[in-house]
Amino acid sequence: MLLAAAWQRLLVAGLAVAALWAAVLWVAPGTPNATPEQPSVRVAAQPAAVGLPATGLLRAVVRSGMAAPGGGRFDRFDVTSQPIVAPVNARGQVAFYATVLRAPAREGIFLAEAGRITKVAAFGDAAPGGGTLAGFAAHPVPALNAVGHVAFDAQIVGGRAAEGIFLADEDGLNVIAASGDDAPGVPAGVLVGFDAPALNDNDELAFVASVRRGREMLDVLYFWNGRRLQRVVAEGDRLLRIGGTMERIGVPALNNSGVIAFPAAILKGPVLGGIFVAGTRELRLLVGAGDPAPGGAPNGAMILRFSERLALDEEDGIAFGAYVGGGGIAREAVLRIGPDGLVALAIEGETAPGGGRYAGFGPWPTAGPAGMTAFVAALDSGPGPLAVFAGSVGHMERVATMGETLPSGERLGRFPLNAVAVAGPDGALTFATVAEEEGERNTIYRR
Repeated sequence: MLLAAAWQRLLVAGLAVAALWAAVLWVAPGTPNATPEQPSVRVAAQPAAVGLPATGLLRAVVRSGMAAPGGGRFDRFDVTSQPIVAPVNARGQVAFYATVLRAPAREGIFLAEAGRITKVAAFGDAAPGGGTLAGFAAHPVPALNAVGHVAFDAQIVGGRAAEGIFLADEDGLNVIAASGDDAPGVPAGVLVGFDAPALNDNDELAFVASVRRGREMLDVLYFWNGRRLQRVVAEGDRLLRIGGTMERIGVPALNNSGVIAFPAAILKGPVLGGIFVAGTRELRLLVGAGDPAPGGAPNGAMILRFSERLALDEEDGIAFGAYVGGGGIAREAVLRIGPDGLVALAIEGETAPGGGRYAGFGPWPTAGPAGMTAFVAALDSGPGPLAVFAGSVGHMERVATMGETLPSGERLGRFPLNAVAVAGPDGALTFATVAEEEGERNTIYRR
């Protein structure tokens, strides 16, 4: 089990709100099916479906019931209560996964921009190298860069590969890695499966692949430099300067300088695991389990666990979720490590901006430029049970609260079980709400 993989989830039941830890599941994809290929088209989103004025602080990017490219209507933006991740760039583009009702292309990855929605890739589309796209992983998480290119993991049926990492640009779909290919840097290794990729503005990618070597399966972190796939680190590698060997590797983050940050467990090392940097930086451990917690945590507290994912900005600042404590007492926290060292952005039990106290946090925080970090938190005695927060060290603010009424008169619906707020450039961020009662709609909002 990945050390960084245990995370307290937000559960809302009546008036009680509790955050419970759940282990990260390394889930194999289900058996895909296929329908005939659907052509990629652009359609204008119906103005009536947007619902919020352009001048409002929060705008609805897409809602269930809106017309989808290629036919049908959008339904859900998540899979089996997995976090909804909808990255946003400086152009205001938002990438998202959605299921579609009454259409042959029953799910896909889409791009919203200026009231228009474009299909990036959908169920039944032709896959480069043969076959058709048949699904978008157990947890579909698209990655978006500044020029609107989108990277994602998808299953394939009818081709030589069963799964691949894809990059969609102006020329269409490009396959970066496919199952069945030789695994670079792993003698006699074969690529078998993939986790969600990270993408930067240079069209470089980082992702973890499952590699079969004989009867052995191992995690390997890869970097795509635009021309070829490079092995960064693999499960079982000896960590000479740290001690022990690399064990399970979490989902990486990547910035425009080619720095890769990722959580990982260590086998037989001085610590059980922590947060590493690699890529254009020498592989090293930045923060380890057992390290002293930053100011704001109880005296003598140490870092116990890490979130399954983390966020990396252009200044090499890393935001992550953690469990801090000692002596049998532990609290959740959102931490950041950067040039100024390790600091706490929020700790369970502290007073939250806008009222109430933090009672727990979403699966992981996200990061944008200028040290901005965004996260979802549960609240005790607050204006609502869950809220979105964003800002920098010492300057966090409450952006939206579940159940609040917007200036347009619309009421924000229920946040998903595993809610994530995605930070973007210029203070932009996205988050989602899900339908709870008849007549309500699933919605992705953008600030």
